[in-house]
Amino acid sequence: MSASKFLSGFMKPRSVNISLAAVAASLLTIAPAHATVIYSINQTSSTPIQAGELTPLSNTVLGTITTNGTLGLLKTSDILSYNIQLIDNIRPAFNFTLTPQNSAIWYFSDLGLTATATDLSFDFNDAGAGFLIQGNIEHSLGSGYNYFCYQATTGACAQGETIVPNFYAVDGVSVPRSGSLPLDSAPIIDGAVPEPATWAMMFAGMGLIGAFMRRRTQEVAVGVA
Repeated sequence: MSASKFLSGFMKPRSVNISLAAVAASLLTIAPAHATVIYSINQTSSTPIQAGELTPLSNTVLGTITTNGTLGLLKTSDILSYNIQLIDNIRPAFNFTLTPQNSAIWYFSDLGLTATATDLSFDFNDAGAGFLIQGNIEHSLGSGYNYFCYQATTGACAQGETIVPNFYAVDGVSVPRSGSLPLDSAPIIDGAVPEPATWAMMFAGMGLIGAFMRRRTQEVAVGVA
């Protein structure tokens, strides 16, 4: 075997090693999507929305809202999921849990929600702002049944915070609020999740590494022959 052929059998695998290192480095530097953030909510009130409701009253809203990690003013598209229990502490039969499968998000002129690294808040002084999650399977949006609402000054809900496990005129309670206040929430950073395009790049890179490895095996075999 000639010296040039012998040397080529070692030089080519070396170039493959360099290419592999470059591909591996590119995979490591792929930026993941925003980390999702889970905000917890826990509020209890016994203030009736209107006179004539069942008494006594005691409702709790307990659960989580998951965002895509966006900070600042949120849009509905920034809310990835939620699980919110509307609990009637006096009449458990009225309890209702809001999820994306049985409810919808409804807002007025704007959502009014602001996310920071430490909490989720609503601006109760932002005229027309409103954030309402309401069950829409048995009853339609705006029906007065099964909802949780933050409303600034005008809209479909009582001003402030509203908790309605069953029907607003039966067991609905309100939490009078003003200013920009955190929603009794504390964030939990859920792991960063790669976007679909990122997964595609990763799989393509791994396929390229596999192709390089096969080529290296073939070239080494030729160099030894």
